[in-house]
Amino acid sequence: MSFVGAGGLLQLIQSYRLIWIGGKFSGGKTSFAMKIAEEFCKTGYRLLTNTPCVWADEWEKVRLNDETGMLNAIVVMDEAGLALKATRQVEAMAAYAAKMDCIYLFPSFFPPIRAAQVVTVQPIFSFVQIGLPVIVYRWRVKIGSFDDRGSFIWVWPSEVWGIYSRRAPESSIYDLVEFLGDRVEDYRAKFGVSKRVSRMERDVSEADTFRDSVAALSETVDSFEALSSRGNRRKRF
Repeated sequence: MSFVGAGGLLQLIQSYRLIWIGGKFSGGKTSFAMKIAEEFCKTGYRLLTNTPCVWADEWEKVRLNDETGMLNAIVVMDEAGLALKATRQVEAMAAYAAKMDCIYLFPSFFPPIRAAQVVTVQPIFSFVQIGLPVIVYRWRVKIGSFDDRGSFIWVWPSEVWGIYSRRAPESSIYDLVEFLGDRVEDYRAKFGVSKRVSRMERDVSEADTFRDSVAALSETVDSFEALSSRGNRRKRF
């Protein structure tokens, strides 16, 4: 891998399976997701994404493995923050992530709901603008009281340029979410659970959206306050 100081990064991603990749517009979020996807594709995963990519399968035609019942996929949901707005919606997806062997990468300027941010990855500095092919990233895992974090460097980010299209129209993120919900139902049926996933689990209600939006806003305010506090401390020296 062309990452420096990222020992165990793939194991971390495979363990937690829900990764939000944040950053500014045109900041390399999707490029980073595709690089991670490439590493998993080398080990036998198939790539499902709503962004046109030469490595991707046509996800509309993908079904579960006949023998194992698994999907065995790394899913890159570009701008997932536009669609993942309710905790129940994400929990229904996450509950079967390990069972179906799926890994979800959410490169998105707009943050998805907190439940989709089990692992967060953010670029903190890019040297690309000054001609050096290096981007510095920070990762964080926060679940309840558990909080771990670290940083690493991606060298030669241009290695995935041209692999996916930034200009071609994307497939609907909502269609991809619906597709994944259908595959969960296929999995349940394969193992004898005839009851379909309820609409409560798959749909986003206005109450869910409002509650989770308030929670997301609160987290954003906390983050700004923390940054402001660090800035004030620096000014004293």
